[in-house]
Amino acid sequence: MRFCKDCGAVLNLFGDREIEYCSACIQHKKQAEIIHVPIPTEPTADAGVLGTTTLSLENGKIILRSQEGWELWSCTQGTSTELQTILTRAKRIYEIRLRRQKN
Repeated sequence: MRFCKDCGAVLNLFGDREIEYCSACIQHKKQAEIIHVPIPTEPTADAGVLGTTTLSLENGKIILRSQEGWELWSCTQGTSTELQTILTRAKRIYEIRLRRQKN
């Protein structure tokens, strides 16, 4: 007679099956594996853009520039814009310029 290594339930009274876990424990482990599988994330340019950008005020204009000198975003002084909007647009412009530079 064999017993489940996880819960101790009887696996088989007669026979020679060489299994170590009952079907309930096997299902539980499969569900746990599915839940704990890390979701791969695509690398984004956010960290690169933010880490090397400069925010400056030039001639009444607020300008966000990359380390390469590219103007990623700008607006006139006194204009209000959400930070998320600025970052999204700057990231998109940065990615486009990187693609153009590679080609």
